[in-house]
Amino acid sequence: MSCNPRAPCLFLSHGTGPFPLLDPDQESYRQLVRQHASKLDGVKGILLFSAHWETGQPHITASDNPGIYYDYEDMRNTLPPAAFSFEYPVAGNAKLAIEIANQLRDHGFDPVLDNDRGLDHAVYVPMTLLRPSADIPIVQMSIIKGRDEDDCTQKNIKLGQAVARFRDAGFAIIGSGGSYHDFNAIAKAFFTNEPVTGAEQFEEFLRSVASIPNSADREEALLGWRADPTSRSAHPRGASEHLMPYMVASGAGGDTPGIRFARYEYKGAPMSFYMW
Repeated sequence: MSCNPRAPCLFLSHGTGPFPLLDPDQESYRQLVRQHASKLDGVKGILLFSAHWETGQPHITASDNPGIYYDYEDMRNTLPPAAFSFEYPVAGNAKLAIEIANQLRDHGFDPVLDNDRGLDHAVYVPMTLLRPSADIPIVQMSIIKGRDEDDCTQKNIKLGQAVARFRDAGFAIIGSGGSYHDFNAIAKAFFTNEPVTGAEQFEEFLRSVASIPNSADREEALLGWRADPTSRSAHPRGASEHLMPYMVASGAGGDTPGIRFARYEYKGAPMSFYMW
């Protein structure tokens, strides 16, 4: 009797706001992401953790028709109108959301089912490129806030570990954030054309740690990520939320070495993609 392989676990760098879908200069990003659509072939659904949804306990979209949430609504007067015209009519999965909540309770979390929140740009930016036909149901989940960065890191690794079993049932797990996310440095580079610098060593740290095959050893290495001297260049202290979906994905990766399957650079800012 044959058995189906585990569904994949991915980390995606989704870029800055809606611009990866709008900026003519980022066509190479769009082409790169599209090349990896087949990584999701055959999966039954996706648990997608967004860097743009931070909560004290896990929140889970619980509607079969979640719709889109423009999480940059406060910038409507400054962003181009096209940023508010995206559609990604993907289905949710209310039954799966309940199963996820039950699983998280068994692992000591106190999950919240959210019937109202739509899918933010950490979902529809990369998924528009990966699956333009919106053919795979998505349950979006929040990342976890902590007392400090160490606590936040540990809780998000544990969150990934808690949902890993859904991969065996055919559901992919995706963390959507950024391997690099100093927003002020990116904005400066955008307006001055002076490239971002100082992030390469931290990219190598993430690649090296992802490749550790033993999950306990990988967790220990990630709990010390701030010891890397370039971590603050990549993720300023107090603003590391875009790295937390990487922690979730690593936690869900289990005892499998991760690989960096793609890398993109925009004005010197690196954006990496991983798979376990």
